[in-house]
Amino acid sequence: MASPYRKHKGKDTWHFCSNCSNWPTSNYDERPAKPTSGELCNECKAKQAAGNCK
Repeated sequence: MASPYRKHKGKDTWHFCSNCSNWPTSNYDERPAKPTSGELCNECKAKQAAGNCK
């Protein structure tokens, strides 16, 4: 199952790999599907490209 998308409240960068060093664990917004606004985390994109996204 894919991880949800999370971003820190007040920020514009969405994370989708739970093993990202910036994965929000408190005070965050969450969506089940890819958000239509904001940025996607570069670290998450790199992990996904390398097959390391969890």
